[in-house]
Amino acid sequence: MKKKISLLLAAIMVVGMIPATAFAVTTNTVSKIVTGGVDDNFTADTAPVFKIAEKNLEDETASTVTFKATLSNAEFNFIGADTEPLETGDEETIDFGYGDTTIKMLASNIAMITGTIDGYGFDTANIKFPIASTLKSDGEATITIDPLDSVITAGTYKFANVVTGSTTTTIEKTVDISEAGGEIKPIVITETSKGAMEYTGTGYLKLKLTSGFTYATDETVTVTGYTGSEGPVISLTDTPVVTAAPASEAAGIYCDSDAEEMYIKLPNFSTSTTAMTLSISGINVEYDEDDIAAGDVAEITVSGYDMTKATVEVAVAKTFAVTFTAENKTLPVFYSGRQDAELDTLKVTMKEVIADSWLDSRKTTITFPTGVKIIAVDPAYKEGLSDADLSVENNVLTISNPADHEGKAKIEFTFQLSIAPDFTGDITAVLGGSAIEEDVEAVLGTAVAPITVKAESNPVSIDYRNVAIGDIVITEAYAGALEKGKTLRLELEDISFDGTPTVEVVEGDIKIDNVDAADGILTIDVKTASSKTPAVLKITNNELFLNRSIPAGSYALKLIAGEDTLVADDLVTGINVGATSESNDACDNAFFQNSVVKGGTHKKTVLFDTRSVTVLDNFVEVVTAGRDQDDSTFTTTISVAIGADKIIAGTKEIALDVPAYIANGYTMLPVRGVTEALSTVAIVRWDDATKTVTITFGARVISMTVGSKTMNINGVPVQMQAACEITDSRAFIPLRDLGYALGLNDSKINWDDTTKTATLN
Repeated sequence: MKKKISLLLAAIMVVGMIPATAFAVTTNTVSKIVTGGVDDNFTADTAPVFKIAEKNLEDETASTVTFKATLSNAEFNFIGADTEPLETGDEETIDFGYGDTTIKMLASNIAMITGTIDGYGFDTANIKFPIASTLKSDGEATITIDPLDSVITAGTYKFANVVTGSTTTTIEKTVDISEAGGEIKPIVITETSKGAMEYTGTGYLKLKLTSGFTYATDETVTVTGYTGSEGPVISLTDTPVVTAAPASEAAGIYCDSDAEEMYIKLPNFSTSTTAMTLSISGINVEYDEDDIAAGDVAEITVSGYDMTKATVEVAVAKTFAVTFTAENKTLPVFYSGRQDAELDTLKVTMKEVIADSWLDSRKTTITFPTGVKIIAVDPAYKEGLSDADLSVENNVLTISNPADHEGKAKIEFTFQLSIAPDFTGDITAVLGGSAIEEDVEAVLGTAVAPITVKAESNPVSIDYRNVAIGDIVITEAYAGALEKGKTLRLELEDISFDGTPTVEVVEGDIKIDNVDAADGILTIDVKTASSKTPAVLKITNNELFLNRSIPAGSYALKLIAGEDTLVADDLVTGINVGATSESNDACDNAFFQNSVVKGGTHKKTVLFDTRSVTVLDNFVEVVTAGRDQDDSTFTTTISVAIGADKIIAGTKEIALDVPAYIANGYTMLPVRGVTEALSTVAIVRWDDATKTVTITFGARVISMTVGSKTMNINGVPVQMQAACEITDSRAFIPLRDLGYALGLNDSKINWDDTTKTATLN
């Protein structure tokens, strides 16, 4: 008990020692941020008001609060009873209209301020005082509050921008304009202090354009001047009158004969107590492409009326400007191997941002990736035209002959798409053709597989029958992806199932029937589709039949198409462009609904000649060769990139002292580097006298001579694509010749032209 009491007393003592500022609770604000020049004065009537507010202050009825205020880049300008500014050491109580406030000047920029909370003239829970001050130098002016022992919150607050010169000139942003011209954003001129600009006499504002750009003299320009919240004190609207610089003309808007200089003579207006802000809008700028190149920037230099001369960028010359975007920020999802309008459609917008920048006399195309075909397109002509001719061939929409094109054209297209069974990822379309200056790319959607198949790689040894492997899990992307009456087919490359696996429904209310495994193909019939929850199927008790002659290596698991076909009309429903005369017969399969039947045509249809999709390349890894083979086999897949200093052998990297290269159209690989990466039993020898390379690989003996196009395999001469050659003291032969020498057929030798990579599997 004593321990608890002592802890409580200690806590009370700690709290008692915390200064009052730890409980600061006020909200401090500045009523406005003013702009002024160096040495400009802001009096109690014109200065920003500093406000300290919080409901908790109400509890301190009729009490006072004292705090310290420090100005940065400014000095206080409080006026005392004798109409003179308070100086260092002065102390005076002043009523600023919010109640009595006592000011004690510690320095020209530091004051102790005392206000009565809830006293006469104060709003409940408020303390206010004007930041009467004189601005000092270019930059920002701030006030810092030190609460001392009060409950006021500490902080630093900006109250003024200090600028050199009499005015500031700004514009919101530059705009793109075509040769036909376009309207720029308003130019805003703001006085740094009242009367900084001189409006009397023969003066005028001059707006000079960059040479080569001109003003449109037939467009209306508006000039509006503001000095406060009471409304505009200047309102001038006119089309420019072509004349020399106006010396004594009436208020108005004028332009020189070259249309490169605009003159604005302001009307007389009532004097004000605040600085003037002028807004000049409606200015249109043009150019001649013989004088101006695309990308050139138009600038306007503003001067006159004793303002600070300033130059602003107003426009950029563009030959064309057409945008191409998806309608929604959330991109639609399409499913590989499907063409179902009920799942989703794609909406995109083509729009001119500069009038007449779309050359409608030429053809415009929207091109989708090669794994995407257009089934149907529905155009909606929103602005600038009423109709156009559309034609579709495979993945390309062509637009021509627009009707009533005027101003900025805008077309919204709704596409129905057919997605190839093996296409996944972003659907990036390209707006192009001779009507568009530069191709415009846009990601308009994404493609995902309607089902995913997950399985682990299974290292196995040759054991002829009942070789057990791991489970296979199939998951729908959405409920019903495995449709009623359809058949799902899984195939093992060059290997057969031994017996029929067990298929279990883990999730969803899908019902399956007729599970069968024959000739290396597992088939699962869908009796009823899953209605609400995406189905998950688990395939267990998988066993393989491994023929004793099967080579060591990797064997893939694939989804494949069936042999049944859909009625052609079922596939073309909804097509309104690009009619086809070719066969539309498609495979009737739950995964492949737009794969053409074997031997069928597909180039002018919405179908694809894709009959299988690899789920896992190395689903089965045969790591020992059959008993009737020698050891001239290998289990490692290697990749060799042109110019690379390494070989990727399985998961390992092996350094190359001389990289692969391309010569006379053939991919040349280093004999020793590749061979030794593939097999630990291979031996490579070099006979310098005869310039001969010999590879001993199990029962195989391969030899080749530099400069000769003949290779000897176990004494049998074999013609090569190109002769063996020496590069940097290393023997090189063509990719396929080296693959054949090591016992590989064409299916195990691959070349990726995009990445310039050779693969031996």
